[in-house]
Amino acid sequence: MDHEWPSFAGVPGDEPAPSARPRGQALSRVVWWDGELREADSVSVHYYANALHYGTAVFEGIRVYPTAQGPAIFRLREHVERLVSSARIYGMRLPFPIEQLVQAAVDVVRVNGIQNAYLRPLAYFGRGSIDLKPKRDCPVNVFMAVRELGTFLGEGALRNGIRVTLSSWRKFHHSELPTMAKASGHYANSVLAAHEALDRGYDDAILLNQDGSVSSATGENVFFVRGGVLHTNDESSSIVPGITRDSVLTFARESGVPVVIRPFTREDLMRADEVFLTGTAAEVTPVRELDGTEYPTGRRTFGALFQKAYLHATTGRDEGHAGWLTPVV
Repeated sequence: MDHEWPSFAGVPGDEPAPSARPRGQALSRVVWWDGELREADSVSVHYYANALHYGTAVFEGIRVYPTAQGPAIFRLREHVERLVSSARIYGMRLPFPIEQLVQAAVDVVRVNGIQNAYLRPLAYFGRGSIDLKPKRDCPVNVFMAVRELGTFLGEGALRNGIRVTLSSWRKFHHSELPTMAKASGHYANSVLAAHEALDRGYDDAILLNQDGSVSSATGENVFFVRGGVLHTNDESSSIVPGITRDSVLTFARESGVPVVIRPFTREDLMRADEVFLTGTAAEVTPVRELDGTEYPTGRRTFGALFQKAYLHATTGRDEGHAGWLTPVV
């Protein structure tokens, strides 16, 4: 690529991600639990919670980044709104309004004092009768926990890219389960694919739909570039429409990068100039290999420019997207 997009002119050439990211995932000592901040060791889930038996829980993953003004939560309100939407799909009425949940996220991050963090809000059907109609008599419990998180897919993943494989497991269709909801039970499908990738020696897996088109990676949306055009799919491909995905599409639109949103195949990926994945935990991670097909990574790729723009925004260096950050005060 022999040019850079105009709106990326202010993105620094050095890596905007902090060099001192944590390598572990230390847990927080305090959680927000049903409206109160509590010591993490003092809370528990009942062994007859409906969610434990049937996967009836919805959740979010939200990143916290260090900025010059202190830690900030990236696109917090959008994540909370999606949590509420996922809950509604499963007949779950959250006992807390959106504004209280937004404030709860700020409170639990502040009290734990973690700069690079992954925030996990989760709502679930609790103890009740063993039944497949939990909304009838199971309470809805909500908690938020936070933990340290640096680079999710391993050391060097953001800079050098990862190796992925096509899974033999297929993604369930959106007519079978509401794929746009982030529901805990849905991710059993991803666990199978992730374990298969692990056993094959890869970092992650991409799942196909029943028709052979691409759905997503185990927890990430898939993008590819061909001939200077950015491609990805949408809800018709049984994906969770990611908030990081939306951020990249926003950068592309603002920068005049042509975008095509449509179903695509493994053959499209094999013919691509480059491939990258997006997700809250994975951020913008380039793919350097798909089952033996190699792709370029590095400074002169579209993926690298999107990655820089994303990290520029999440760490408070992009005034144009300052509204995406909620300060922890």
